[in-house]
Amino acid sequence: MIRGFVSITKAAAVAARPLSVFSMVVVLCSIGRHDTAPDARLPNYRLLIRSECCQASSFKSVTFPRLTPQQYHLITRVALWSLAVIVVSGAAVRLTGSGLGCSDWPNCEAGQLIPEADFHAWVEFGNRIITGLVSIAVVLAVSGSTLRRPLVTKLTRWSLGLIAGVAAQIALGAITVIAHLSPPVVMGHFLLSMVLIWNAVVLEDLAQPNSTMGSSGYLARSLYRHIGVVAAATALVVVTGTLVTGSGPHGGDESVERLGLPFSEIARVHGGAVVILLVLTVTLRFRVQNSGNTLVKHRVNVVLLVMVLQAVIGYSQYFTQLPVLLVGFHVAGATILWMSAVRLTLATRTSHREVG
Repeated sequence: MIRGFVSITKAAAVAARPLSVFSMVVVLCSIGRHDTAPDARLPNYRLLIRSECCQASSFKSVTFPRLTPQQYHLITRVALWSLAVIVVSGAAVRLTGSGLGCSDWPNCEAGQLIPEADFHAWVEFGNRIITGLVSIAVVLAVSGSTLRRPLVTKLTRWSLGLIAGVAAQIALGAITVIAHLSPPVVMGHFLLSMVLIWNAVVLEDLAQPNSTMGSSGYLARSLYRHIGVVAAATALVVVTGTLVTGSGPHGGDESVERLGLPFSEIARVHGGAVVILLVLTVTLRFRVQNSGNTLVKHRVNVVLLVMVLQAVIGYSQYFTQLPVLLVGFHVAGATILWMSAVRLTLATRTSHREVG
């Protein structure tokens, strides 16, 4: 028993013009209640979708809005920073011991979507809400890439990577809860976030309107390699940082066994990686001083500044017995450092884009 039909057709007899991706004719047949077989078809309609909508007296055309390059760039920026926020909120869940505040997924508890008045449950549930908002931002980035004018297929391809990454993150988040915040799973969750942020940074950088990547100035081939080494060293710092966390008190639920690595030793390894990155970046800064590429110089300065602040926070938390607030700042700093390093590598690709 259905009350109406929604039909979408490309027939010129119905629409005054051929249907495009962004415009469709919706036909509402409000003809009262009808007994209709499950596989019933109406003649002259290419697609029949059952619906409860009714009482439409005429054909209606729905046209999707076009986006300017500036508008789409804003969407990609929101998607990028929402992905960065979810990293910090996820760390807050772990640092406050709220990872099992909700013991079920997607409900907080079995048969209960919203938690009761419990701090840990609401921290975990709040993180899940932020995850939903991130998903919306990512969907907007994908759909917006098809609505942007001029259309650039490269933007659509990179935006689809965000969909795949968020889907993987949601699945891994569920596994993290089921595994009672096992440190290796928590590490994987964080590192996958870094991959997602890399994708989002590339998309946001590509979406910048009327801009040429790596503007103004020639770079020697050796500088390209040097920047690549800095990016690799940044990745090493991030990975060794997760090993430190997985071996320490904030690596997961209190009842779960840690990685088994000596905390002080792995902390020294991480510190050594930071020193190597610092030396590489300072050396790079001196090498690009006389370069005409102002974009590269600016982004090297950003990496250097964030790295120094990160080092200060890192050593402070180590010598103050890892207070939760400083650890949270350190996670946020690691995320921003990674974003800055990715932006630096993109600045070298002088022929990368002219997206309009």
